[in-house]
Amino acid sequence: MHLIATVHVLGPTGSSAAALCRGLKAKVDARLWTAIPPAHEVRPGDLVVRGLQPLLGRATLCLIPGDTPISPQWLDIASQPGVQVLSASSRRLGDMLATELLRLVQGPSGRRVADLVLNAEPALRFVQPLVEALCQDPWSIRRPRDLALQSRAPLDAVRRQCAELGFNRIEHFIICVRLLAYTELVATEHLPLRTARALAGFGDPSNMRRHARRAALRSPMVGRALLQSARH
Repeated sequence: MHLIATVHVLGPTGSSAAALCRGLKAKVDARLWTAIPPAHEVRPGDLVVRGLQPLLGRATLCLIPGDTPISPQWLDIASQPGVQVLSASSRRLGDMLATELLRLVQGPSGRRVADLVLNAEPALRFVQPLVEALCQDPWSIRRPRDLALQSRAPLDAVRRQCAELGFNRIEHFIICVRLLAYTELVATEHLPLRTARALAGFGDPSNMRRHARRAALRSPMVGRALLQSARH
């Protein structure tokens, strides 16, 4: 079971921050803090929401400038990786801001993830149903027969289609799609790394890269996906 990021909302009890936290709790793990949370309470990949007070290095920092532009001294921080500027004014801070935060935590739909993968590697459109099945429910597909079951295709047909694309094994195809999904979720959707890995269907990046390097020796498309993922 994979872990979804926690949203840490900083603000006084009874404030709009507290109301935002209550609204988020129905859908994600959200915690209200009246002071900056200690480092051990913030896991890598978490989101921290607090005006313009950063907690860089461990979490995705969400800056909320409100109706005023970001001060020049904050522009350097706002442009750093892992920082999101949420463009919600004080008049629409509620539902719209919650929607933006939920996108960062939960990520896009499986269909959107599949579209990202197919745009990144158009050759995979030949097996689009397989890509969509893998992106719709990545954690239920661990073996070739799982992919055949989810895509409602005979295992021999799945094996043949993967081979026609140059994949030596169905497992190599699965690895390739996961790597492409992860890369695009980080590069295009700007999701936290942990959320991107969860949506791609893997938790341990070191283990994934180890399997991908072996697969790349026999399936060239995995090598291309591995090269792209190494940049993120």
